[in-house]
Formats: sequence, C-alpha cells, structure tokens
Amino acid sequence: MKKIISILCVAAILLSTFSIMAFAADTSYKPYEESQYFTYGDYDIHYRVIPAQGKFKGRIMMLHGFMCSTFAWRNMANEMSKKGYECVLADIPNFGYSTRENPEMEIIDREILITELMKSIAPMDEWILAGHSMGGGVAVNIAIENPVKSLLLYCPAPQSEFPEEMKGLVQSDIMKGTMNAFFKYGTEIDPLVKMVIFMATLDCKFSNEYDLDGVTDAVQYDDFGAGMCEMMYNVKPTDLENVDKITCPVLLVQASGDMVLNAQMKDQMNSAFPDATTYNVIGGGHQCIENRAKELATVTSLFLWKNK
Repeated sequence: MKKIISILCVAAILLSTFSIMAFAADTSYKPYEESQYFTYGDYDIHYRVIPAQGKFKGRIMMLHGFMCSTFAWRNMANEMSKKGYECVLADIPNFGYSTRENPEMEIIDREILITELMKSIAPMDEWILAGHSMGGGVAVNIAIENPVKSLLLYCPAPQSEFPEEMKGLVQSDIMKGTMNAFFKYGTEIDPLVKMVIFMATLDCKFSNEYDLDGVTDAVQYDDFGAGMCEMMYNVKPTDLENVDKITCPVLLVQASGDMVLNAQMKDQMNSAFPDATTYNVIGGGHQCIENRAKELATVTSLFLWKNK
C-alpha cells in the first residue's frame, strides 16, 4: 500500500510540474468554429461570438459559472440571438479554453481581463452584461466599475476570499497534480458526469441526452485542476458593499430547486439588489440557463424591452 501511495504522489508531482510549464492557452486550437482569442498580458482569453438574427437589438457578454465554460450558454445564446441580440461568450481564466494561471505569471484580475475584451469589441456603455453563478459575482464587480446598459444575474454566486490557512494545501504540487488527474480521468466516467448534470438541472431527460463532450473536453484541457487551485487565491471577492454604484437596470433570477447556492448566498444577492426585477424558475436547478433557456430568454428579452 505504501508503495502504491508513493507512486501516486510521484505521478501527481510530475503532472503538477507540467502544469507550471504550460500555462498559456493554445490559440491555434479552435474548439468551436467561431472560437477566437483575446490576448492581454500573459493571458489568452477564449471567446465566441454568436451573431444577432434579424434586427440588431443589443450586445450581451455572457460569463459562465464555476467549472463551466462557454458551452453552458449555448442554449441561451441561441435563443437570445433569435431575438436580435449578439451574444459574446467568454471563458473566464482557468476555465474552458482560456489560460490557466500559475505562480510564474503576472496575475491580472479576471474583471479587468473581461472588461478589456469587451472594450476591444465595443464601448462599455453599449454592453448588456450577463453572469451565471460564479460569473454573476464577476459581472457584479464589472458593473460596479463600468457603465453597462443592463445587468443580468442568473443564480449568481457571491465570491469571497479563500482562507489563507488553506493556501499551502490547495496550492501544493501534490494537490494540483491530483486535481489534474481527477478532472482528466474522473470525467471519463459518463454516469458520474450525467449525475452531476442531473443534480444541476433537475431534469432527467435533459441530463440523459446531454452532450457530455461539451463539458468533459473543457475540464480535461491543459491542466484544468492546477489552474483551478491557483485561481482560488487570485479571485477578487464580490464587492456587495458597493453595488449602489450600479445604476443600470438589474434582472435577478433564482431557481427554486437550486442545490448549489445555499439560502445565505441567495439572501446576500437578494438583499444587495432590493430594486432588481426578480424571477423565480419554479422547479429549476442551478444550471437553469441550459435546460430552461427558452423560458429565461423570454423573461430576459421582456426585461430588456421594458428597460431599453
């Protein structure tokens, strides 16, 4: 048993060592036909543009949640595109096909990276900003600092500082290597992935028919686990004390069956935006942006029409 443990530890160290060497995204790799990369500092941010159909009504930046990627927005983006909105889907650093952070690079707040990407496409005051889960916390921080047209929050998760006493463990070579191995090989177990999707959507039919490659390809790509460990200490906490600086209309969507956000997290966001237009997805899970996309696109487009 001791010999097996030793071998696993050595393998984990080798995996984590590689993750420190290969932190940049491969900008020649196009996981989607419309894949593009935005370079800023040491970062390459993967993003996709879904054009508006018919009369152009606006431009939406869509930010995904924890352990997700642009794939999570595919249904919402298609629905909003049909309604006349150009949708830009971005992989937040350490997720999807964007750069994985490591100790050797100059760290830049993800809010700055996304803001600079948005500015490279259009002025900030022309943007509608959408965030799901973790992406909701990022979107709030961006909206505090920038004059966006509207803020769309779907099951938003406020970010907080990670305990300093855990830094040594989470950022250790063994932990990073172990996480790399888990996401590379653990996500090849289809029943496990489908179970996670069901828990996130509460939709058996949807989870059984789910295109698993859309999830697994991104988390198996380029040292996902190591980047996620590094990210935990680089995130900027959601600045809920300064949300009064957000003057644009806010749509706040929660899901009644959300198994990811606890009551306290929901209350934090609800209390921070008492004047927001609210919507409750009855029977919906945390990933309601996927299996309830048509419903949410209708709610969203009505909100935007009323606040144009």
